[in-house]
Amino acid sequence: MNQAARDTYLRIQTETASPGQLVIMLYDALLRSLMRSEEAIARADVETAHTSLLHAQDVVLELIASLDMDAEGEASAMARQMASLYEYIYRRTLDASLRKEIAPVQEAIRLVTPLRTAWQTALETLAYEAGISVTGGIHG
Repeated sequence: MNQAARDTYLRIQTETASPGQLVIMLYDALLRSLMRSEEAIARADVETAHTSLLHAQDVVLELIASLDMDAEGEASAMARQMASLYEYIYRRTLDASLRKEIAPVQEAIRLVTPLRTAWQTALETLAYEAGISVTGGIHG
């Protein structure tokens, strides 16, 4: 697929996604960047590692910005906890970038992977309860 077609596809995908799907897309982008940087560090490709880690940091900042820090009750506590976790992941990507070490990247991947899985499970559960297939259509 050429770059223009890919960009159009991604734009349409993000414009039509639900907020929950957007979070999953952010997690997917973050994991791709982290894995790309891990591979680049392993082969001493400093430029690719740096670029991938910068992208990962941008995604983490977007995840932080997506939190509803004005929420009340449990939602507020959860937003603060998630902000702390995202900030820690951000710091680990900075450590990896400064030291060109794999360990901080691997830790970030270990932290993000279950978050992505939890969001996917939650969306699937909500869709099932609403009678809607995650892949489209209605189930009976």
